[in-house]
Order: sequence, then C-alpha cells, then structure tokens
Amino acid sequence: MTAVAHREVERKYEVPEGAESRIDWSGLPGYTVSAEPVEHRMEAVYYDTEDMALGRRSVALRRRRGGADDGWHVKFSEATGRREWQVPLLRTPDRMPAAVRHLLAGLTGGEPLRPIATLRTVRRVLMVSDAGGGEVAELAADVVEAVDERTGTARSWSEWEVELLDGSIPEERQQEIFDAVESSIFAVGGRPSSSRAKIARALGAEDGAEDRAGAPAPGGPAQEAEEAGRTTGKDSAGDEGRQDGKTGQKTGKKKGQKTGKKKGQQKGQKAKGTGPEVLRTVLEGLAEQLVLWDFKVRLDAPDAVHQMRVTSRSLRSVLRAAGPFFAGDTAQELDGRLRELAGALSAARDAEVTAELLAGRVAALDGRVGAAAAEVLQRAAEEQAHQAAGTVRRHVTSPEHLQLLADVRAFAAAPPLTEECAELSAREVADALVHRALRKVVRVAERGAAAEEAGETAQEQRLEHLHDVRKAVKRVRYVDGVLGRAGFRPGKSLRRAARDAEDYQDALGRVMDATVVERWLAGRAKALQGSGEDRYAVGLLHGAEVSRLHAGAEGGSEVVGVLLSQLRADLA
Repeated sequence: MTAVAHREVERKYEVPEGAESRIDWSGLPGYTVSAEPVEHRMEAVYYDTEDMALGRRSVALRRRRGGADDGWHVKFSEATGRREWQVPLLRTPDRMPAAVRHLLAGLTGGEPLRPIATLRTVRRVLMVSDAGGGEVAELAADVVEAVDERTGTARSWSEWEVELLDGSIPEERQQEIFDAVESSIFAVGGRPSSSRAKIARALGAEDGAEDRAGAPAPGGPAQEAEEAGRTTGKDSAGDEGRQDGKTGQKTGKKKGQKTGKKKGQQKGQKAKGTGPEVLRTVLEGLAEQLVLWDFKVRLDAPDAVHQMRVTSRSLRSVLRAAGPFFAGDTAQELDGRLRELAGALSAARDAEVTAELLAGRVAALDGRVGAAAAEVLQRAAEEQAHQAAGTVRRHVTSPEHLQLLADVRAFAAAPPLTEECAELSAREVADALVHRALRKVVRVAERGAAAEEAGETAQEQRLEHLHDVRKAVKRVRYVDGVLGRAGFRPGKSLRRAARDAEDYQDALGRVMDATVVERWLAGRAKALQGSGEDRYAVGLLHGAEVSRLHAGAEGGSEVVGVLLSQLRADLA
C-alpha cells in the first residue's frame, strides 16, 4: 500500500444560481477550458474522535469513494498551506487502513475514530490547460448534500473550486492561473467563498450553529504550533548572529538584540496573573507542540525530527527550572522519560546535521576533494539520515511512546503544584524559572573553569565541558522562549542575562557540530578499510575536521570564560 502526499492549492467561489450556463470560458488570457465537463458522484465520510481531537488541530480525515481520487485522505495545515496525504481503499472499503490509524495515533491518543459527517457531492469538472496544451488546474462545480452524523442535521449548498494540479509551481505562476480563471467567474457575479472547508459547513460551523466540531481551517492550531516550535532555534550551523569562536565577540548582530525575535515582538507583554497560570499555560502549549510534531514525524515532514527534539528538550527545561514548584516525583519521572525520547531522536538529528554540513566542508577544501568523491559521501550521509529518520518513525509507533504523549498531556492539564507556587504571581514564577536556568549555566561554567585551573585541559575533557555548557545555555533559551511565546516576561535584568547567555549558543554549537561531523567521517574511514575504495577524500575531510575541532575546543574555553564573567555581572 503506497501513501501519497501533496500540497493542496485551491480557491473556492460562490456563484449566483444559474450563472454556470452564462459563463464564457473562451476569453481566458493564455489558457483554455475543456468544452464538456466530466461528472462525478462522490461520497465522503469524515471521521474524528468523540472530543474532536483532529478538528481541534486543523486535521481532517475522510474516506472518499467516486471521482478520480478514491481513498482515505488526511488533510492538515502547514506554514506553507494545506497538504493532503492519501492511502488507497482496501478491498473492504469501509475498513480503515493501519497506515491511517498509525499516522493519527498521537493526535487521537488512542481514542476510536467514528463517522462525524457524510457528504454526497455531484461534481462537474472542467480542465484548465495552458497555451502548450498542458493541464494545469481542475475547475469543479459542486452540489453538496451533507449530514451531520452527530445530530442528524442535513445541509446542502453549491460551490465552485479551482485546484492546481501541481501545488509546487512558483507562486507567480499560481497567481497567473487563478487570475485567468477568476476573470470569467467574477464576470458573472461570482466571488471568493468565505467557507473554510466542506466539513465546516457540514458540521454547522458556518451557519450560526454551535461550533462543537472545531472544524479544520487553514492557519489553525496546527500551523500556529508549528510556527511556534520553529522559533525555539536550531541546533546546527546556519543561525544568524554567531560569534567569533575565540573572542566571543558577536559578528551578526548588536549586543542586546533579541536572538530569533523581531524587534518589538514582546512589547506590551507583562507577567500578569498567577504563578500556576504561567506553568499551566507553558506546559499545555508544549504538550500540544509535542503531539503535533509527533504527527509531522510520522508524515516524514522536513525538520520534524529536529523540532520534536527541541520541543522535548523545552519541556525538560521547564520541568527542571520549575522543579521546586512541583509536588511529588511525577515531574522528575516525566523528565527521565523525555530524556529517553530525546536520546532516540539524537541519532537522527546528528545524521541530519552531517548531511546538511558536508557540502560546506567539501567546499572549504577548495577543490581538493573531487566532485565524484564528494557525491559518494553526500549520498552516504543522506542515506544514513534517511535510515535514522525511519528508526524514529518506528519508535513513535510504540505503546510506550503513545503512553508518554498521554502522560505529558495529563501532567500539563493538571500539574501537581505546591502551595508555595499557588501563592506566587506570574512575574515571580517567570523570574524563578529563568533565574534557575541561568544559575545552572554558571555552575556548569564554573566547574569547567576549575578544571582548567587544575590543569585538566585534555581536548576530550574540554569538549565534554563545552557540551555541558551549551546544554545549560540552551535550557535558558528554551525557558525564556516558551515564557515569551506564552505572554509572560521575567524582570528586565533577567531578560538581559538570558539574552547574554543565548548570545554564546551558536559559537558553542559550531564546536558541537564539528564533533558530530568528525565522528561520522572517522566511522566512514573505518568502514572503508579493506574495501579497496579510495579513502583519500575521507582522509582529507577528517583531517580538516580534527583541526576544526581542536581550534574550537581551544576557542570555546575562552568563550565560556567570557560568558561566565558576563553572567556573574548580570546576576550580581
């Protein structure tokens, strides 16, 4: 059974009754429309859980029969628009394929999926072709009869849709096609439809009925959580605002400028409310992000493994920073299980980093690595990344992983807060979280400084120390970031200290990236021993990476010294 995913680019229109017979398609600038429509009679049954877990996250599941795309369809929002994932019908059409259940398992929390609406559509389709005769879009006139299976309410309507056959073409070309078709639609009184989706109409979300469905819509919670997740920062090379590895001087931005945020983004945000509100809001937001990135990992979406790893680490950072505010040991136990998840994601992320950085490493050697050898290495790195991502997708299907998602949601909904937390304001709790994260950086940096003074300066020890410092700095970034996105701000001095700490993350990150690439190249060289293949290119790259790693370890120690001095001053 083969699943197919594609980007869905379409527009909907409301057209006056009887306008179809009056419309003139002969004058479309640069395009033609087929003379006779092809009629399809389709039935689509939409499914969701009792509490509408899919609809609340802008995801729709339907089983369609009739038309050109019989099968099970999952529609969902992304930052780039709506996408659709399709699986063919089984020989027993009503039976849901296991692939569909596995894809949605994290979103549904194991709850059964049941029919929520049935739509029967008479569709008359015209094909839009360009000047060369190639079909570029489908123009469909739909007459829909729908039944809300939860209430038995029947609704009917008609609408037109124009959907591009290739959603990956440049936006300028997309607009050109829509402009051409709309010139005829608007000429007979048509107008853009305000309807979000057929399922929204079927469930009464657009006729004044109570919106119990949480009907899916573009730009909904799934997209918002995805965009929020992407603001937490990258773990690999490519970020702006990096520092010189030896001096710690910022090269990409002015001191004090907010990393990864637009100027003025947080203006007006205040830490009003209670301490428990801070933790519940932050934890519920992170729990939802974790569920949504789990869905994207199952889809094998770009960057999903990285963002799921970042989200799990953000959760762990909050759990640790807020440790004194949680009663019992539930938070610690959850932290340990999230650490195991991050470990399962680490190999895949390291493989991604290697594949991303390898071309730049080759380019840095100014042609000493031949194009053929570089291509072989790049293919090997990408294949390893592909295999590692597959391992992650198998991991997230396990019962233990699904239980973790359920337990994270349950903890976030009702965290076991202490009486002390209940008596604090939002500002006091926000201050406490950031302060604890910053103090962790100071403690870790001081241990490294003590090791340097004691003469324990072997490269392996330095790299381990730099790794620990970077992890602590990232915890500051995660805690500060999730508080900001939730609308809570710590005091000004703590915000400044957090920005100072975050300023050094990228310099330390480059060192850690070098350890990942060096380890991969060393493994590649070992794998080639006795194979008869030429190891010259691998040797060149590995030697250059060892030198980069040595310089990074030396310079990184100086960066940590500067960071420690800065934080001591900030927290004095």
